[in-house]
Amino acid sequence: MSKEIATKMSPEGLEIANSYLEHGSIPAVASKLRVSQHEVTDILNKREIKQYIDAVYLDTGYRNRFKLAETLDMLIEKKLEESEETQMYTNKDMADLVQMAHKMRMEEIKAQTEMEKAKAMTVKTQVNIQDNSGMPFGQGNYGELIKKLMKDQ
Repeated sequence: MSKEIATKMSPEGLEIANSYLEHGSIPAVASKLRVSQHEVTDILNKREIKQYIDAVYLDTGYRNRFKLAETLDMLIEKKLEESEETQMYTNKDMADLVQMAHKMRMEEIKAQTEMEKAKAMTVKTQVNIQDNSGMPFGQGNYGELIKKLMKDQ
């Protein structure tokens, strides 16, 4: 997804976005790239730049849904191994971990559904064009007034 978004951005926008991801602050980006903070802010406020930053941020480290799920699975597996070795554990420990995994998965599904709904609800614009070619001055009293004024000249 971030590659799709990156293709819509200007090279300057991409440079500022990547620098912002690296440094994490507008003053640091402005200083490093030798541009004004106002210019950095303007570029960071563009929709495609925000989408790119969000996509990269959510795909890195433990925020990545696959890495997060993998870590949680590993934690559950270690807890199971530990309980087999020591024969000491409570069902509540396991239930809490499984419940956490389930809750995270349900929230992920909910977020994906909401994103799909938002994409489907794109606003379409409608342009109405009025054709007055049959009556050059319009209809009603205004049209009649204009006709009279034009005849008097």
